[in-house]
Formats: sequence, C-alpha cells, structure tokens
Amino acid sequence: MSRARWLAPAAVMGVVLVAAAGKAAAHVDTTDGCKGSGTFRQSGLAVDAAEIGDKVVVIPRSDTVDWQGSVTAPPGAYSGRISVDLPPPFGALSIDSWKGNSQATSNAGSKTYNLPKLVPAGAEFKVEGTHTDENGFCTGYVNLKIDGGPFDSPLTPVSLVATVASGAGLFGVIRPLFKKVVAA
Repeated sequence: MSRARWLAPAAVMGVVLVAAAGKAAAHVDTTDGCKGSGTFRQSGLAVDAAEIGDKVVVIPRSDTVDWQGSVTAPPGAYSGRISVDLPPPFGALSIDSWKGNSQATSNAGSKTYNLPKLVPAGAEFKVEGTHTDENGFCTGYVNLKIDGGPFDSPLTPVSLVATVASGAGLFGVIRPLFKKVVAA
C-alpha cells in the first residue's frame, strides 16, 4: 500500500508537468541587426527566422537548404554556429560553425541534410544559431517538425511492443494488490 501512496501522486505530477509545458516559439535576439533565412529546394519552403513567430515549420526528411545571412555593419572578427536540438535520445547535432575576420556584411550558401529514419516524424525539434562580431551578437531559433507520421519510424513497432509488454508486467505486479483490496 505504501508504494501506491507514492506512485499515484508521482504519476499525477508527471502528467501535470507534461501538460503544462508550452511550446517554444521562434525567436531572434539581436544587437547588431543580423538576419537569417533559408529556402528548401525540393519543397520550395522559405523560412525567415525573424518572421516565423510561433509557427512550427514542417520540413521534409531530406533536402538542400539555400541559406543567407547578413549584418548591418562590417563585422571585423566574428564567430558563430548552427545546431539542431533533436528530440531525446538523439541530443544536439552541430550543423555548421564559422569564425574569421571580414568586412563583408552578408554571406550565403547551401547545406544538404538527410535526417535518419530513427528520428521520428511529427516530433518537434529546434534549430538554434548564434553569431558574434565586433558590433554585437544575435541568437535565434526556429521550431521544426519532420513531415510524416509516427509510423514512418522503424522504432514505432518496437516501442509499441515494449509498451504492451511493460503494461502486462505492471498488471502482473498490481493484480495481487487488487485481490487484497477486493478481499478486504
């Protein structure tokens, strides 16, 4: 009976924490007026980090992104990075980093990506970027979701079988407790 006293409140608290967690919104924080955007070649999707707001952007599992970035004044010495914060258990993945010394106020390029099938479709993740130069800094992020459904991942059937097996094991453990309650 003492286990039930601890497990029930813990389960309720877990549900409350999960339900109360809000979505992170897209955000750009800047002191030097930097801008960043990208266009996905295959889907034609265009994303401007400053204008995306609360919207979660649905992207294809693989594509090539033509990107561009700019600052308002010559940066001098600069550095920065872009990373993807994938859902657990995958963690953060570095996409690109840069540093140097320049008087150019903009740059552009292309980046091809191919997210593995193990990363579940429909799960939200965050692309984060930072840029620092002699004039200031900017940071930003955009929330993304891979196009498709949860059954596109090969881990889904394995997860479902594990869930059913765990439920059966839990039922086997709890069943004697119910018998004692009914008998009392």
